Amino acid sequence: RASSCITPPLSSAAGMATTDDNLWPVAYNGLSGELDGSKVNTFTRGKCIRLSDGEEMVTPKSFLLKAEGKTEITPSDQSNWKKLIEVRDNSERTRNLQHIIDSGLLSPTDKGLRRRRRMSSTDYSTSAKVRRSKTSATSVGPEHSEESGNLHTLLKDLTRALKSSSYGCTADQQTAMKKWRSDGRILKQNSDVTVRPELTIGVVGRTGVGKSSLLNAIIKEPNLLPVSSHKACTSVAIKIRSSSKVGGKYSACIDFLTRKEWQEELKSLCDDIANYGQLESGSLSSRRPPDRESKKIRDIAVGKLKAVYGDSAVDKSYKELKKTPMMVDAFQNESREYIEAPTSGDLGEQLNKFVVALSRTASGGGESPALSSPASGGVEWWPLVNSISIFIPTCEFLPEGVVLVDLPGKGDANTARAAVTEDILKECDWVWIVCPMTRTTSDITFVDQIDDELRRQLSLDGQTHELVVICTMTDLLTKNDVPTEIQSFNLLEQAAGKTMQKKKILVAKARNKWAKAEIERECQEHARESAGTGESRGHTTKVFTVSANDYYELSRAAESTLQPEPVNPQLYDTVDDTEIPDLQHYLQGAGSAALQEKVQRDKTASQLLAKEMHLSLADKGTQDSQKRLVVKQKFDTDLVSVTKSDTENIIEDFKGTVHGADCFGKLQTMLDEGIKLAVENAKSEVTRWAKLNVHTYRAVCLRFGEFRGTRDEPISFNSDLARPIIYKLSQVWEEVFSTTDGKIHQLAQKALQTLKDKFDERVTHFRQLLSTGFDISGERLNPAKMRADRLIKNSSQTLRKIVCEERKDTHREVKHAIQVELKKAYHKCGEQKGQGTLERMKSIMNDSVTEGTPLPKVFEAAKQSLMKHCNGITERISVELSRFGEEISSAVSFQHLWTSPDDARSIAKSTTDIQEIVSKLLQL
Repeated sequence: RASSCITPPLSSAAGMATTDDNLWPVAYNGLSGELDGSKVNTFTRGKCIRLSDGEEMVTPKSFLLKAEGKTEITPSDQSNWKKLIEVRDNSERTRNLQHIIDSGLLSPTDKGLRRRRRMSSTDYSTSAKVRRSKTSATSVGPEHSEESGNLHTLLKDLTRALKSSSYGCTADQQTAMKKWRSDGRILKQNSDVTVRPELTIGVVGRTGVGKSSLLNAIIKEPNLLPVSSHKACTSVAIKIRSSSKVGGKYSACIDFLTRKEWQEELKSLCDDIANYGQLESGSLSSRRPPDRESKKIRDIAVGKLKAVYGDSAVDKSYKELKKTPMMVDAFQNESREYIEAPTSGDLGEQLNKFVVALSRTASGGGESPALSSPASGGVEWWPLVNSISIFIPTCEFLPEGVVLVDLPGKGDANTARAAVTEDILKECDWVWIVCPMTRTTSDITFVDQIDDELRRQLSLDGQTHELVVICTMTDLLTKNDVPTEIQSFNLLEQAAGKTMQKKKILVAKARNKWAKAEIERECQEHARESAGTGESRGHTTKVFTVSANDYYELSRAAESTLQPEPVNPQLYDTVDDTEIPDLQHYLQGAGSAALQEKVQRDKTASQLLAKEMHLSLADKGTQDSQKRLVVKQKFDTDLVSVTKSDTENIIEDFKGTVHGADCFGKLQTMLDEGIKLAVENAKSEVTRWAKLNVHTYRAVCLRFGEFRGTRDEPISFNSDLARPIIYKLSQVWEEVFSTTDGKIHQLAQKALQTLKDKFDERVTHFRQLLSTGFDISGERLNPAKMRADRLIKNSSQTLRKIVCEERKDTHREVKHAIQVELKKAYHKCGEQKGQGTLERMKSIMNDSVTEGTPLPKVFEAAKQSLMKHCNGITERISVELSRFGEEISSAVSFQHLWTSPDDARSIAKSTTDIQEIVSKLLQL
């Protein structure tokens, strides 16, 4: 799609005024099409298009001539070309954004850099199937750089040699070398010394628990993310990663809402203000005056409108605001902005207007001057921001490839930002849960620190197997709490004769130790409840009790090289007591382990390819021409066709088993039980919603059942209806979807291994046929074994990834289907006005959740959506099994059997350099 292209600045302002090729704008990394059968997938910065085979260069003019069979180019053709690549003006921000692309920090198709579209229900359920490979273009550490660098160099030489050596080969050998070159190119890209596995860590928790302060402390940049001592600051998802390619500078890419997304939120904000006015006048309800939450909802809406349109916005209608010029134009330059600063503090200052909701409320604030660029000051951009990616110079405590994501919390009032948060949460490899240590031992409960829906979601996503919990603000301990805590922890003897400060430290350490044990116990208990079996199934919990404030103070003093700086920690007296260093080392270890696993995986795959090539190229060929012909025929009839039949049978067996009683059948049983509970519970949920203020109720409906408002825990009508279903599903979820011993994973891997075993049987039979009937050594089939071993490793990893992705998508189908089915009802509720509004909204929702027989439509839709998604999982796995069957039985590893000795000698002579490279690969 052309809108995801990043285009270099035009070399001429009159670029579209003539048919001269020198004045045509050129796209960069984005357009795909076909020209004479060749894929057009890359564009240079010059005036030409480079084809994928690298042999032909064409100008945009000649491209259109050839592609459309024209003899000349008209002005309208040029206009269409301009629209196609969406050329932007030659501005400073264009060059800055191009810099971040050229540095390899983000690709033009990265989620943070592309214009999004609203996903349909089909897109939502299949989005994981097209998810891009999770790698990050960053430098590796010295411990693995030499080995990875050698491997990458050899693979680069191999792909180059394969291309240049294939011209003197037979057609079959050329096919084999083309396939080897393709495999080698993939391995080369993966083993690139600048490519590191991306490990995404989502940091979640209630608002105001200190997530931003924690991340600042981990990367030792106290002024990077905005923090506040009295309110939550982070309003959008922020990704942080380090890179050696940023030249020592700090930079950020801000992704804004699209114009359509903002207009949808604008309508909701205008409705919030109008609804409050009706509530205040008594036209909505004669019984309920505006409460505190209604006023806060209105204040949030007013603050956003003032920030974007100025103070006069509150007096205008939605239609008037759509025509009103915005104080800031975030929709230019494809809704993106790039900023750069020499220090983290400078970047943090510039980020404030994009992240922090400032002082524009219903009652305050003068109007800021209209400005046209985010680089200018005094303007608040935060209502228009969707997500932010931050890049910092190489950091000792944030390994390159590790991405920390500061998530603002679920249930965002803006549906686009909420979708971004949901997508990031799905893609996270790990999730860190942050909760404050601000209570005493009598009332600390970890489970209460995260909302119910998030806790269930993390469990169903499989994120609780290796759970990391971080207790922040452990330095907050008052003098009044000390005597009580000393008694609670039996510290009377140790505390005797100590100063109050020493007693506080003693209590804090005891409290930290106690909190770790309690949280681990709660997590194990919750894991057993979620599994529904009384077993925690290998769940582990790592708990850190940290103090970011004391870490800053103590580390700053420890690093002072001139004279000791005054230290003012709240509580602790050593850096280690803050446990931030422990968390930093934990993060470093995670990055190092991921890299080590990747390097070993790349090395193993490369050596299996090398073994296959070595055995194949060393083959002397078959002398008898009649034998060569018969062997080729036997290969087609006794191996290829039979393997194809085996593959079809194994896939059919897999489909039947996976939908049987022990897998999806068990899931459907629990789904039916959950729906039965949901139907029984629906009316009581509708009644409970009616206890909300009419203003809040309407705000929820205007946002299709999802609204955070001013509450810590978001309001979700959809989740309330789905809860009984999710509860029942969770009892068998691990049994079905676990990527270690779950039924789907086991059945998929079993089918894969069965297919490999069947192929081995066919190869053994084929080997016997060759040795007895044609006097051909069975050892000549070893390349096929090498290829099968390599392919089964790749397919096994692919199947595991499919199951991992689908377990996250599948349970979300229930809530999503309910939301889609209720959209008309939500819209109708939002239109209600006048006296009795709340009663009418309640009636509408009650009818909507009970309408239909034998099952209400809303729950029937949830059931059908989930089972349809399960069918999709089966098809995904079947496609991978089919692909594996085709790959292992291909002629690539057999072509030497019907190669003549003369051709074999010619090949050996022309592939001397290839064999040398292969030998070096085998010696790694």
